[in-house]
Amino acid sequence: MREGKRGLRSIFPTVLMERRLDDIAPHNERIREIVLEREAREAGVTASNVGGWHSSADLMDWDFPEIQQLCEAFLLAGQDMTAAMLPAGMTGRVKVRFHGGVWANVLRDGGYNRIHNHPGSVWSGCYYVSVGRATAEPAHNGWIEFQDPRPGNIHGGKEPVEPREGTILIFPGWLNHFVNPFRGEGERISIAFNLDAEFVPDGVA
Repeated sequence: MREGKRGLRSIFPTVLMERRLDDIAPHNERIREIVLEREAREAGVTASNVGGWHSSADLMDWDFPEIQQLCEAFLLAGQDMTAAMLPAGMTGRVKVRFHGGVWANVLRDGGYNRIHNHPGSVWSGCYYVSVGRATAEPAHNGWIEFQDPRPGNIHGGKEPVEPREGTILIFPGWLNHFVNPFRGEGERISIAFNLDAEFVPDGVA
């Protein structure tokens, strides 16, 4: 889109969905209980997390109605995200499925996630179940940050996003991101996931 007579336009933007899941948020306390019960029984795995707890990536198979409803909300949000990226006038349906699973993250005081991305997935995302009670300092305490994806990172630095209970974030799987150390009391619990997406034009089985 041109801006006045200067001939300026924005190209290749990076899209980020930030949306509150109003149907899920009332169940956050129950989801928190389920995650903490699982943490008490299982050692978890180490991925990008430093400290804290990272579940196995099979959360979509946990047999609780609140978890199943949450995972269904992830798929629906992924469909919306994909549909929004399609060129105008395309007709058909969007198929979205988990690619690489769904997992829970629990961070306590001092825990963080190293910079990483999710290769092979179209979209990645996370949902904030609880954010704990963070201290006022340092700035961006426990926030997720996205790195400018352009080579050399010469035009900017990072985009910090404040975690909010009941909010989902979805972003391209290739986008580098990390979580700053959480300083405070309680737990910062998020549910992360990867998605594959496919557009099927009308008339194609």
